[in-house]
Amino acid sequence: MKRLIWMIFVTLLAAGVAAQTKVVERSAKKVPGWLNTAVEDYLVVSVTAGSLAEGQTKALTEITERIIQSVASNVTVSKKNTLSEVNVNGIIESSDAFTQISRIKSANLPFLKGISLSNVEEIYWEKVQDKATKKEHYNYSVKYPFSRLEQRKLTAEFEALDAGQVARYEALEQKIGAIESADEISRAITELNTLSEYFFDDVRLSRVKGLTARYRQLYDALTLTGTFLESGKYQCQLLLDGNPIKVAAKPKVTSNCASQISVRPADGMFVITYSAEDCLPEEENFLNISLTVGGKRLQHKAFLNEAGTGSMAFSVVPEGKLVLTADSVADRKIFNINIRLTLNNRGGTPFGLKALELHVPEISAPIIFDDIDGVYKTKGIIQIKALAEGEFTVGEKKKSLFSFVQGAITFVNPQTGAVERSQLSLPYVTNWE
Repeated sequence: MKRLIWMIFVTLLAAGVAAQTKVVERSAKKVPGWLNTAVEDYLVVSVTAGSLAEGQTKALTEITERIIQSVASNVTVSKKNTLSEVNVNGIIESSDAFTQISRIKSANLPFLKGISLSNVEEIYWEKVQDKATKKEHYNYSVKYPFSRLEQRKLTAEFEALDAGQVARYEALEQKIGAIESADEISRAITELNTLSEYFFDDVRLSRVKGLTARYRQLYDALTLTGTFLESGKYQCQLLLDGNPIKVAAKPKVTSNCASQISVRPADGMFVITYSAEDCLPEEENFLNISLTVGGKRLQHKAFLNEAGTGSMAFSVVPEGKLVLTADSVADRKIFNINIRLTLNNRGGTPFGLKALELHVPEISAPIIFDDIDGVYKTKGIIQIKALAEGEFTVGEKKKSLFSFVQGAITFVNPQTGAVERSQLSLPYVTNWE
């Protein structure tokens, strides 16, 4: 009985609405049978618009959204096994469904290019007038072919494309820890920019942007170093976090006294040849080497007085950036600081390292190692690694170009056996803010 009353109520309501409007014009004398019904292998779409042109536009939009929901229904976006957005049975279960659809539209997906009103099989429209206000609008409906076979085909193509884009991202995520050349950084950033135009969900888009930022930060960790091969010949090397990497761009080299300067590539490094005939031994003579990578200008000075002085010259210089990495960071507390310091043994003679003292701007207490007692024999770049154990309180990190770690490093001179203390001032990078 209740069901019968409800049906009568709905019928009366529909009749009431119809009584308030009248059809003043229509595209066909007879209402087509497909209108307001489900037709197998077709999409039936009806919209309300102020004009026929607007009706066409809104119908195409509705068709596009229906196809997107159908084709992308099996795509699940997750992070740490927590579902972020899921399309089930053609319905996007998300609070930002409309934003999601808009992003998919702008993702330049192949299956969207074939959607066109030229594919519409039938059109029916009515011009309707409100009896009371005399305002008019159009009810615009289309019958659009979209078979289950076509849906399955487009879904398979879409899922293959989506999986390929995810694989591209994951490869770049793995590569960031194994960069071999500066060109790989720029190529990765370009590829990530392309991926950011594709990923239409917040989770993956956020991850792409985060990885792009990490790649851009690599430029801040680049430094130049070098060593004399012999008098009149200097080898230059690009470092990333103290590790050698290759670069295709050639550095620019000037000098306050040297002439006949030339630069040639050598397996990702560069060999600089010069003539020091006009350099006076009592003056500070140098090569000024500059290289621009990723918009960052790097500079390095090679002092010519150190060249040609024999293999027993003692010259060990801290250079590059000091890398400080805490095992864990909790608010303003950090635990166990891993330290990586780059030394350049320019003379190539063995030397002893006794102590290291570092004053990090945001840490009030100095970090001191006074029992290193290490002996190093390698010529050129040497990586010194140390661990400062315990808990440290850090203040706010100053984001300034003039923020340096100050300190001192104590060597044992192999020529005299004397202990020598050298001042240290290096830019630095950390894994805490």
